[in-house]
Amino acid sequence: MTTLPDKEKNLPTPETEPDDKKLHQKMTAFVYDLLIHDFDKLCQLIYRHDVNEKKFRSAMQHPDVDKQASQIADLIIEREKEKIITRKAYQKYKRDRDRNLLK
Repeated sequence: MTTLPDKEKNLPTPETEPDDKKLHQKMTAFVYDLLIHDFDKLCQLIYRHDVNEKKFRSAMQHPDVDKQASQIADLIIEREKEKIITRKAYQKYKRDRDRNLLK
């Protein structure tokens, strides 16, 4: 039985795995821009990505806009990671269920 390279299995490899620090920096800059120039769009993004509203409001309480942007970026990234975990768990459940139906 041959095994596929990680790229063909759609698994992250060291060169494709996202750099969390760079991701956070880019997301923080993006959120900062929205905080300053288009707060309505930021609110839509928070809603669309299903970020916890209480946590968002808490982040907005910080007096420093840089800190607000950083905390909101953390919330968005955290939520997206949660969704990935949920999708993977559901895919595994579906695979297991389908295997049991075939037995």
